[in-house]
Amino acid sequence: MPIESKTERIQNRGICSKCGKVVPAHHEERDKKVYLVKECGECGKTEALVSSDARRYNEKRDLLSYAGEARKTCSLLCASCDRHRSPTLVFIDVTNRCNMNCPICLANIPAMGFRFDPPMAYFEKIFAHLSRMNPKPRIQLFGGEPTVREDLIEMIKLARKKYGLLARVVTNGLRLADEAYCKELTSTGTQIMFSFDGRSPEIYRRTRKHPEAYERKMKALENLAKYRKSKITIMCCVSPNVNGEYLSDLVDFCHEQRHCVKALDLIPLTAHWGPEEVEAQSATIEDVETLMAKAMPGIEFFPAGTMAALETLRSTYDVGRVTFGGAHPNCESVSLLISDGKKYHPATRYTKRSMIQVVRELLALDKAMGERLKSSLLARLFGRKGRQLSYGLALYGFARRNVNMPEVFGGAALPRILKIAWGLLLGRKMKDLLRAHTRCHGILRLIVLPFEETECVEAARLVECPAAFAYEHPETRDVRLMPVCSWAINKNAILRVTADNYGVDHGTGQDGLTALNGTI
Repeated sequence: MPIESKTERIQNRGICSKCGKVVPAHHEERDKKVYLVKECGECGKTEALVSSDARRYNEKRDLLSYAGEARKTCSLLCASCDRHRSPTLVFIDVTNRCNMNCPICLANIPAMGFRFDPPMAYFEKIFAHLSRMNPKPRIQLFGGEPTVREDLIEMIKLARKKYGLLARVVTNGLRLADEAYCKELTSTGTQIMFSFDGRSPEIYRRTRKHPEAYERKMKALENLAKYRKSKITIMCCVSPNVNGEYLSDLVDFCHEQRHCVKALDLIPLTAHWGPEEVEAQSATIEDVETLMAKAMPGIEFFPAGTMAALETLRSTYDVGRVTFGGAHPNCESVSLLISDGKKYHPATRYTKRSMIQVVRELLALDKAMGERLKSSLLARLFGRKGRQLSYGLALYGFARRNVNMPEVFGGAALPRILKIAWGLLLGRKMKDLLRAHTRCHGILRLIVLPFEETECVEAARLVECPAAFAYEHPETRDVRLMPVCSWAINKNAILRVTADNYGVDHGTGQDGLTALNGTI
C-alpha cells in the first residue's frame, strides 16, 4: 500500500528503471518492505526495493517528524542544475585508474570504458572554487584509486597550503603497504578512509576477485598505525552472505586498533554495481543494521541527520555546521560503540531506555529549550554563558533520566562528575578524564552509508543532500556541484568529455589496462 501523506502532497521524482528518464515516484509498503515505485508514461510502472524493514524505515522518518512523501522536491536533472546547497563535504574524482579493478566497482576503467586522469590544472580550478565558499567544505579525494597518481601528495599539499582545504583520501590501501610511501603520504596530515571488508582472504576473493589483497591491506594498516597523524576510518562493503558473519570480528579488530581507528563506515553492497556478477547478496541500509545487531546485540541506529535537528543545542554551544546537516532520515544512519577498555559495547548498555527513546526525548528537550531560553533569567543576566549554563542544567536532568549512572561510573556518580568538571577547568582532555573516572574508555562511531543504487535515487532524498561531487561542467567549463547519489548516474558522460577536453587517451585495450591499472 502507498505511504500516505500527512501534509499537502509534494511530487517526488525518481529514475525509470527501463528508460532512465526522470518520472513521478512514490513509496509503497508490501510484505513489511518499502519500494520506490516510478511511474513512466512510456514504460509503465517500475520499482526498486529501498528497505527490507518498513518498521525501521518509518521509525526514522517519525523520529525526525518527516511527514508525507516529500518535504521538498527538485527536477532531479542534476547535470543541468547549479542550485545545489552549500555542502559540508565535497568528493573529487582524481582518476579512474586502479590497482585492483574490483568487479563490484563502477568507478574504474573497465566499468567506465575510458581513462579519466586530468592534470593538476583541473584540480586547482576546483580547489579555487571551493576555497571561496564560506565556510569551506572538507574534501575527499576519490577514484578509482587515488594513490596510483604519482602527484597525489602534491595535490594534497596544494589543496591545504594554497587553498586552505583539508583533504581526506579514500583508498584501498594497497600502496600504503609500501612503508616509505605510507610515511610520506601521512606526513601531509591527510586523513585516511581505508577500504577493509574483514579479516579473511575469502571475502576479497568473492567480491573483489583479489584474495591476495588481504595481506597487503593488513601490512598497510600496520604502517598506518606507525605513521598516521590522525586516526583513520575503516570503510566496509557489507553483503549478508559474504562478510555478515565477520562483522563481530571486524568490531573486535577495530577495538584492537582503537589507537589508530576512530570510525567504521558500512556500505550496503549492490552485487550488480559493476559489469561482472559476483558471489554476493545485495543489501539495504536496514539489512546492514540487522547484521550489525546480530554481531553486537543491543546496538541501535538512528538517522545521522538527527544532530542537525538539535538546533538550539548547536547554537547554544556554537557547534556550527555538522557533516550530515540536512541529511534525509532514510539516508545515513549512525550508532556508537563504547569501549570499557576490554571490548566495545553498544551505547544502550549505558542507557536506561532504547536509543530511539533517548534521542526522541533529546529532540523534544531541544525544542522546548528553544522557547525556554528566551525567558531564562540566567540567559538575561549572563548572556551566552547563561544560556549554556541553563541548557547544561537541562542536559544534566536529561542524563539522570536516561543514563545508567552505575554502569557508566562503576560507583557513586557525583564525586566522579565533580572530578571530571574540575579536570576540564584545569584544561585536561575529556578523553583522559573519562578513562580515569568512568568505564567509558573510547568511542567507535558507526555509520551506514546511503543506498546509492540508481533505481533507488529520489528527489526527496537528494534535494537537501549535504554532500556533493565537484566537477568541471563539460560545456561551460565552470565548476559545478552534484549530490553524491546522483553522481553515478551522470559521471560517465561528464568525465568522458572532460577527459577529451584535457587530452586524455580513451584507449581501453587489455594491454592499455594492464599498463594503466597495474596488478597486485
